[in-house]
Amino acid sequence: MNESLLRIRGTIGALKPLAVLVSIFLVIFIFPVGHNLITAVKNPSGVQTVSISQLVSDQIGVDRYVSVTGTARYKLAYTETENGTTKAVIYPLLDDNRDVLIFVRTTKTEVQYESNAHVTVSGMTTSASTDLKDAIAQDLADINNAGFQTSQKIYIEENQKPGNLLITVLELAVMGFIGLLCLIMFFFPSIVFNPYPVQSIPPGTEIKKGLTKATGTFQQVKKMQPLEFGRTRRKFEKANANLFLAEDKSLGVYIHFIFTQRVYGIQVRKQETDWMILVKPTQIIAIEPGKLYAMRDTWAISVRYKDSGNKSQTLIISFDNAPAQASYASFLREKGFAVSSGQYPVSGSPWS
Repeated sequence: MNESLLRIRGTIGALKPLAVLVSIFLVIFIFPVGHNLITAVKNPSGVQTVSISQLVSDQIGVDRYVSVTGTARYKLAYTETENGTTKAVIYPLLDDNRDVLIFVRTTKTEVQYESNAHVTVSGMTTSASTDLKDAIAQDLADINNAGFQTSQKIYIEENQKPGNLLITVLELAVMGFIGLLCLIMFFFPSIVFNPYPVQSIPPGTEIKKGLTKATGTFQQVKKMQPLEFGRTRRKFEKANANLFLAEDKSLGVYIHFIFTQRVYGIQVRKQETDWMILVKPTQIIAIEPGKLYAMRDTWAISVRYKDSGNKSQTLIISFDNAPAQASYASFLREKGFAVSSGQYPVSGSPWS
């Protein structure tokens, strides 16, 4: 396959963690945008002139953009405070002719000091919070004794308007498109390996091993001496690893995994575990030099083998530089392993 296409596949596949993060944000933002769509659909003709009695008798409902006229009793208002600062005022709006009132919330906190006034208010009908319901319930007997009826379910959020239908639909379309892109990323492999010939290393070249990383399904080690495996298996991807050759010529890859849990930057838990892959020569299907393709290519060696359950597995060992890969490929050949040239993909069955 063309190397450019391989890099594109690898780069897109490597973006899966970003896709997960973006998807979480999309889920968070889809609810307010969806709510804006609902309010826009409910209010196609703009503001609706209603009476206070219609609101109190629940003829209008929530998420409606309304205009209502009545007498504002500012000095009877509830206040919302945060850290000792008044953030909003919720005052009763009375219809003196019909002995009903509805509560209006405004962020113009200075109105609590103003005298009663005959006003026309426009805003969105909104479901009352638990705190507001409780406050109204405590005063309901006094309200009724004064000859008024009210609603504990809804109030008017003054000056709030429904979202623009066209803009909201556009927002949803953009979010849907981004969500589709995130979904597409999950259909691309996280690891893209393709055979590639080992680069010749001039004599006398200093070989810097650097970091060696491994991708594959590892088995947990219960004891190192004597070596004892547990039942747990885990997939590691590009994890720092150590390579070794066992006495029976089994290829070995070892990972010492440290899991640290922090809360507010403070370490509350630390767990260290050991993981290993041991591949006997008789289990090996093919050893191929090549590259891991992404935005930045990485030199690697692929080891395909059959595990103890006769299931096909792939171990990919990646290196910081071409000399380190070439050195390890040369080491395997010296130990009697058949390492392909990397010119073409190798297929076959386990060999001994």
